[in-house]
Amino acid sequence: MGPAGGPAVIRARVIVASNRAAAGVYEDTSGPLLVTGLRELGCEVDPPVVVPDGDPVGEALLAAREERVDVVLTSGGTGITPTDRTPEVTRAL
Repeated sequence: MGPAGGPAVIRARVIVASNRAAAGVYEDTSGPLLVTGLRELGCEVDPPVVVPDGDPVGEALLAAREERVDVVLTSGGTGITPTDRTPEVTRAL
């Protein structure tokens, strides 16, 4: 139950794994789309967190867990270069 006996608000976070977007080479577009969709579903969600691929993804996931976020969506980090390790990092958590 949420405040005043109403429905509980689902807290969500979007984490985007992109070396180039994190470095400012280009603006990520997937994160804002996911945030919009989550908000349309009634979730409370901040702007997306954009991090380089690899360990920073794990750090962002751990931060979300520590903050007791209910739902985390990730985007990116699934290319074929050695730095694209989002699946491995998320699997470990």
